[in-house]
Amino acid sequence: MKIILDCFGGDNCPNSAIDGALLALEENKELEITLCGDESVIGAYLADKTYDKSRINILHASEVVTNEDLPTLAVRRKKQSSMMLGLQTLASGDYDGLVSSGNTGALLIGATIFVKLIDGVQRATLSPLLPTMVDGKATILVDGGANVDCKASMLKEFAIMGSAFMSSTGGEESPKVALLNNGAEEEKGNALTKEAYALLKDSNLNFVGNIEAREMFKGEVDVIVADGFAGNMSMKAAEGMGKTIFAMLKKYIMEGGLRAKLGYLLLKPSLKKIKALMSSDTVGGGVFLGIKKVVVKAHGASNDTAFKNAIVRAKEMVDADVCAKIANALGSDKQELNEVPAEE
Repeated sequence: MKIILDCFGGDNCPNSAIDGALLALEENKELEITLCGDESVIGAYLADKTYDKSRINILHASEVVTNEDLPTLAVRRKKQSSMMLGLQTLASGDYDGLVSSGNTGALLIGATIFVKLIDGVQRATLSPLLPTMVDGKATILVDGGANVDCKASMLKEFAIMGSAFMSSTGGEESPKVALLNNGAEEEKGNALTKEAYALLKDSNLNFVGNIEAREMFKGEVDVIVADGFAGNMSMKAAEGMGKTIFAMLKKYIMEGGLRAKLGYLLLKPSLKKIKALMSSDTVGGGVFLGIKKVVVKAHGASNDTAFKNAIVRAKEMVDADVCAKIANALGSDKQELNEVPAEE
């Protein structure tokens, strides 16, 4: 299992990226990781570390894609960056996947250009896994921000890819698919969601109808379909609300005197469990669906644990053969559309 790790571009790189790679190697003996970036910096950081040197390689890259770079220009002008060189190596070499915490737009465009889209895919999606109220269950959001302007046919493709992912990695034989909308009723929504609803309703997917943003974390569905604009807005609103609630809770505990502080001590284990569940570090990263090989986008502020979990996520996708299963699912859908009823 060969994974490329882009060690530069994120807020805590390269140290957290390298530490995350070493944690992943400790956890899984099947992994071999190629660290992509400035060889002298990576080598100096590894100098006093203890690790299995036979399972770590360094791919030298002289440039870095920053968050200030325009994605299209980064792809064209920074081909020797850790991100772009990593993607080119993934496409041409004997590698299984890539993890990066760098510029999301550049990673998406670079993956599309160098690694290529699965046949029949109009656009790749950035698909985060959302925690839910059901223990051990996650829901995938397709799309979480990669495509802000979509056609209904694209939303149907997102649904097929998300369903194939969840059936491959989540153990769901027939994942429940829902469409993010401003109401649960079929007639709700704008022109895009109404057209997408009709396509999903007429598909072979286990489509269960619309879902409102307030229901996203209940764990009642496996796949939530949205255009990138609505998906990203909903996700960030939920993330902001979660942080606000914890901040308010802390404020009122400090203001509440001895009784409030004693109550906090009793609740602390449960609160820590909730915080860990909601943390992006635990999830590791969002997955790009629709690319021919596995690409995982770690959070820009990822620490070593988050990088480790992103690498593990990439390995899980490779083990489950997600890309091939997405290709098969899309191919089956296209074949069904092209079939002409036999004449009697």
